[in-house]
Amino acid sequence: MKYSFISLIILISFININAQPVKLWEVDSVYKAPESVAYDSVSGFLYVSNYTSAVKPGEAYGKHFISKSNPEGKIINAEWIGNLTTPTGICIFKDMLYIVERFGVVKYDLKADKVADKFFIPQNGINDITVAPDTSIYVSVADKDIIYRIKNGKAEEWLNSKEISRPNGVLYDEGKLIVGVNGDSRLKAVNISDKRVTDIAQLGPGIIDGIQKCGKGWLVSHFEGNLYFISPTGEVKELLNTRDKKINIADFQYIPGKNLIIIPDLWQNKLICYLYKPTER
Repeated sequence: MKYSFISLIILISFININAQPVKLWEVDSVYKAPESVAYDSVSGFLYVSNYTSAVKPGEAYGKHFISKSNPEGKIINAEWIGNLTTPTGICIFKDMLYIVERFGVVKYDLKADKVADKFFIPQNGINDITVAPDTSIYVSVADKDIIYRIKNGKAEEWLNSKEISRPNGVLYDEGKLIVGVNGDSRLKAVNISDKRVTDIAQLGPGIIDGIQKCGKGWLVSHFEGNLYFISPTGEVKELLNTRDKKINIADFQYIPGKNLIIIPDLWQNKLICYLYKPTER
């Protein structure tokens, strides 16, 4: 009985500790304003967009890049995909890496290791990206009220509505787009079939940035330094608060099979990895 009681206490302690993210590693100041991270489950590599800085009048375009890193965040090839301009959101779908840059979306074939296609979007401020099962690509325009869709090779203004004012993070999830709407600080769902917009949760002040599926809910970041778990019923639980340390939480990657959260800290040029074993499902 004594052994069973001690084992139970250890188990409860383990669960309580891992209900919150636990820092595993940090890679210091080797990236160039890392904005977004994607995990390639086939190769095991991490891909990181290096925003570097906004292009100023008179400066050259095409000087930014995507880095290839190992699972511990150590860079294998710093400028693996070059000739990009201020890349932001990236995601992987069916052996393709999709990259948002200044002029549109680059589709990169991971197997062939080359650019497969490019799509022009006539907007400033395009930011995050997600891909639906039918290969439709959705891209947010962060300083407007617009979400673009690229379908059958054609880019179009898919949704223009005050209900999604200043959208940033976007994620396809079972027939809906989950959208971080910064105009009113809400996480919302947009039905793909009829474009109906519904509220999920109200968040406090900050820029809603990364969104990742976690069980039946979502992990969502405020760029200023907050990470939340949001349930399907709209309950908000704060998991991390790094504002005092001035650690930004940009477009992070959650790897459920490994229970890892990879956070790009944009202005400190680093990646930070946390172990997270969610109790919420």
